[in-house]
Amino acid sequence: MKLDLRPLEACSWVALIVSWFFNEPNQCVEQVHQGTFAIVAIVGAAVAVTAMTAKAADGAISAHKANKKAEEARDELDKQQNMFAQLDTSNPYLGMENTMEDLTVNQQAADFTKQQQMQSQANIMQQMRGSAGGSGIAALAQTLASQGSMDAQKASASIAQQESANQLAAAKEAGSIQQQEIQGELQSRQMESDKLQTMMGQTHEELRYQEHLARKGKEEAFDSMAEAGTTTMNFASGAGGGAGGAAGGAGGAAGGAGSDRRLKKDIKEIGRSPSGLNIYSFKYIDKSFGEGTWQGVMSDEIPQYAVIKHKDGYDRVDYSKLDVEFKQV
Repeated sequence: MKLDLRPLEACSWVALIVSWFFNEPNQCVEQVHQGTFAIVAIVGAAVAVTAMTAKAADGAISAHKANKKAEEARDELDKQQNMFAQLDTSNPYLGMENTMEDLTVNQQAADFTKQQQMQSQANIMQQMRGSAGGSGIAALAQTLASQGSMDAQKASASIAQQESANQLAAAKEAGSIQQQEIQGELQSRQMESDKLQTMMGQTHEELRYQEHLARKGKEEAFDSMAEAGTTTMNFASGAGGGAGGAAGGAGGAAGGAGSDRRLKKDIKEIGRSPSGLNIYSFKYIDKSFGEGTWQGVMSDEIPQYAVIKHKDGYDRVDYSKLDVEFKQV
């Protein structure tokens, strides 16, 4: 459909709009009488498509803000993941020292006992020297030597017992350290596993969030495109039919032909509209307005918002504002 807008070149669009909305007389209104439906259709389609575009733009702005916030959250998540990755998960028991392996034998008690025994033997020898004689001294010396040998064996046994106890303690401590090292290794592995699982969970949640944003953006874009396409198609089909009907109906719906009672003859009331307006059949006195019988209203009986004052002094009617069909019958 191609509109001839050349008659509007000399007209003020502001005056045209004022006349259109406030029903004020304007010479340009009648020039677009036949094309009003097409203009209204174009404007309506343009407004609808503009609304769709604005909706898509709002969706794009919202998506941009969401992506920015998501990027900030992602940066913060990266920092947290780095901090989490730096946590010390080493074996806390590794490198422990065996505190029992350097124990020494307590020889002070054995030395003291030995000194006491030697001093006792010396005292006995001194007392027995004068009374026992030579043979008695020899026998006594033999006895004391045997006693010293036994005391030395006792001291050696005591030292051996201490050494055995030290070896046992060292072995027990070594076993405890080994057990703790194994336990620490197991704990370290568990902590590392927990860390990896936590990081994978965070990454998975982030991935799901980004996929949600991507799907939402695509859906909004497709919906807006589909809605705009539907509006355009409706305009193409509806505007063409509306413009053709307006032109073929002697400009009836957009502004009607002359609807002033003074332009008509053979006027007969044939019914009422749902809103209660009288519907008439009539013929035009001046056949330039149309030949034959027509159906419509009288301009002096309808609401004034539907009446258009023409410069020739005769009223016109905007049937698009009424529930009455203007047609030839």
